[in-house]
Amino acid sequence: MRNTIGVGLMFGLAASAAACTTLLGDFDVVGDGGEGNGGEGSTGTTSPCAAGTASCDGNAADCEVNVREDELNCGACGTVCLGDGTCNAGECTGVAEIARAIGEEHRRGNYLAVYEGEVYWTTGNTASGTVRKVSVLGGTPTTIATMQDGPLAIAVNAVGVFWSNGNSKEVMRGDRNGEEAGTPVQVVDTNVQATGVAADEQEVFWAQHASDPGEWSLIGRITMADGRVDRHFLEAEDTLPNFIALDPDYVYWIDRSDEGAVKRTSRRDQRTIDVAEDLRSPHAIAVDRDYVYWTISPAEEPDTGVMRARKDGSERQQPTHIGGAMDENDDDRHQRPAGIAVDDVDDYVYWTDQGSGSVRRAPKNGRGYQEDVFRGGTPRGIALDHKYVYWVNENQSGSVMKLRRPP
Repeated sequence: MRNTIGVGLMFGLAASAAACTTLLGDFDVVGDGGEGNGGEGSTGTTSPCAAGTASCDGNAADCEVNVREDELNCGACGTVCLGDGTCNAGECTGVAEIARAIGEEHRRGNYLAVYEGEVYWTTGNTASGTVRKVSVLGGTPTTIATMQDGPLAIAVNAVGVFWSNGNSKEVMRGDRNGEEAGTPVQVVDTNVQATGVAADEQEVFWAQHASDPGEWSLIGRITMADGRVDRHFLEAEDTLPNFIALDPDYVYWIDRSDEGAVKRTSRRDQRTIDVAEDLRSPHAIAVDRDYVYWTISPAEEPDTGVMRARKDGSERQQPTHIGGAMDENDDDRHQRPAGIAVDDVDDYVYWTDQGSGSVRRAPKNGRGYQEDVFRGGTPRGIALDHKYVYWVNENQSGSVMKLRRPP
């Protein structure tokens, strides 16, 4: 049985017994949200204020803030320059807090994605979880969805916002313009825990698994051209699929079973190989042009790490150690890498470390020292655009942060 999301204007429900398909709900492609992936963004509203000023006190007429210099409203209302940072030409010289949680349901930040000049993130591990977005400049967040049961991984394309609800065992889709523009809909009832989600403009993929390897372990696919939902893209019964990443030809995914591995599956014919094997507790994953990167995060062990291997599987038995586990004389030896991010813009891989409460980076080739990009909070999800590193804090304020990439 396959499910289909048709492209259109209205939500609906229909069935075709002859074709064995189900029309779960129509969707429309929303308009531009910025200047391309990781663009400069906007505050999402039309302001009557002159350039460089804004009204941040609720009175739209007074334009009382100089957002080029105000450290509490730097570039946009509510964007705070932390620590010793100052506001210079509308940009914090250090770390900027671009969104802060309001209410308990927002205080547990999970994972995030950057798309078309906006940051999208999930919060909460109960039925009061939320999905929100904010401009990369900061400003007032927009709610994409409320009352989501354990929202976790998130991905965005022109069609909408896709995320996994781990507790309610489903993959959801929301409108990029917010909950008021379109009610979130269930795309897939996974029957078991939904974990990773990844998207490009052609397809969305999700991962799911039960508590043990079995018939519900799989990678599913949704094609954007016709909205077809394929639950049987890859049946992976001997694995525990977790987080996933994409390039134009392959799906890369984490197997968290006892025989932990990083795997690569062809988007064309589903042929699957091991990129790395015999791994203990692999967790998050990211890819650049030539390599796959992942974190090793055992629940109670100090033997953690950040690793990489060639995409073609030629280093599956000898991946490169980049960072993570430290020697016994280092204050940060008890690290716990969580999220990971990489691209082809520079020669570093970035990750969040919840053991030391820091965002870190190290040279991709493993031949240099790891270093703190920022220390503080409980960073979890992490993402990049062409200028900045973004992350969300799991505890405390659940805030979304950004920092210009160091040279």
